Amino acid sequence: MMSGRDIVIAGSGNVATHLCRALAPRVAAVISRNPAHAQALAEECGVPVSGDLSLPLGETGADIIIVSVADSAVDEVVAAIGPVASKPLVVHTSGTVPRESLSKISPRTGILYPLQSFSKDAKVELAEVPFFIEAERAEDLPLVRAVALSMSAKVHDTCPEQRKLLHVAGVFSSNFPNIMLEIAENILRQAGYPADTVKPLVEATVAKAFALGAHSAQTGPARRGDRKVIESHTAMLEPAEAEIYSLLSNYILKSHEQN
Repeated sequence: MMSGRDIVIAGSGNVATHLCRALAPRVAAVISRNPAHAQALAEECGVPVSGDLSLPLGETGADIIIVSVADSAVDEVVAAIGPVASKPLVVHTSGTVPRESLSKISPRTGILYPLQSFSKDAKVELAEVPFFIEAERAEDLPLVRAVALSMSAKVHDTCPEQRKLLHVAGVFSSNFPNIMLEIAENILRQAGYPADTVKPLVEATVAKAFALGAHSAQTGPARRGDRKVIESHTAMLEPAEAEIYSLLSNYILKSHEQN
């Protein structure tokens, strides 16, 4: 094994790809349920070893295994790797999966959770991404922290209950706005305009929300209590979209005491 290569990446998807790129000089091997994907990622990052989940990880000399796969695949991947005799520290990158799910690999388990949305081909400045870390054993927390700090200065201790809340907050702040933008794209398409018509509005909205606080930054018909405009808008929309519009408008009305 090359000197200094002390990490194995188990996974080859979106998160695993970004972590491998960032940690490449320390990565001894990439393993995956899809060996071809592992090979492609290893070659991209200059990692010397790749293979499927049965690769004997004890031979890599790795001190850390990062399991970075979909939540639904963690149990399958852990079972396929099985116990590693050298008992390395094993962490995963999930916001919801308990760290105990990794114990079949090693009793030394932890969390390395980046609060960010990842796509392989979309650039992410990892230095700006907050990482939330846990460790089953207190003596392992500095090692998890060191790995996180090698990618970002924004590293925070967390616990299972906090991490679940962070994940929910992530859904509200990323996944839900994204589907709102998809709806906006569809409406703009009907009107004959491109999606980037609302780009300045979206950027200004996000900037103002963080400058003033989201509650204070809220504007629009529901914030004003303008029910005539709300009714006019819902009448223009398809039933599914009208239901979403009404639900969110009612929440804003309540939040700003316009009921």
